[in-house]
Amino acid sequence: MTTIDLTASRSSDAGRAAAIVAAGTAVLLAPIDPQFLRPTEATAPATPRVPNFTALLLAHAHAHAEADRVAKVNKALGFSTHSIPSPFLGETATSLTMWSQHELNTVYERVGGAITTRTVQRTSHSGESTWDAIEITLTVQVPGVGPVKVSTDWDEESGGHDLPLVRGLALPEAMSKTMPVAQVAA
Repeated sequence: MTTIDLTASRSSDAGRAAAIVAAGTAVLLAPIDPQFLRPTEATAPATPRVPNFTALLLAHAHAHAEADRVAKVNKALGFSTHSIPSPFLGETATSLTMWSQHELNTVYERVGGAITTRTVQRTSHSGESTWDAIEITLTVQVPGVGPVKVSTDWDEESGGHDLPLVRGLALPEAMSKTMPVAQVAA
């Protein structure tokens, strides 16, 4: 039968344990420089942070309210229930664009409203050219939403001087646009 001397093992374990306790005590009792805990530069007060769950609830409530406004506008203007504003075109629930004065005239004949025009400067997608355009805006009061603006640019080429929407508006007979001219190599 083999015997193992456990006393030597225990004394070395006790020595290790004592060393760990001493090191831990030294770390806890060591003086800490309070300057280390303070920011070195004055910082602006932090914006109060909304807890993530609350932020999600607020975002959902905002999205739900926006969806309700879009639904009310679609119903009032006679648009499809699936029609939604295009943010990349600058549209919101209360500011929409139409492709032509003919489409805008259809909305005007359906719901009425106030018509205004203004001269605006448009820029091509590339930013290489600009031109003046006449923007026609139809403003309609939608119950529960407020004023909704639907606009389009006057396009002389598609006609429409006889449309009810443009009767009485001072539109030029020919609106010249300065568009880039393609250069063809000979």
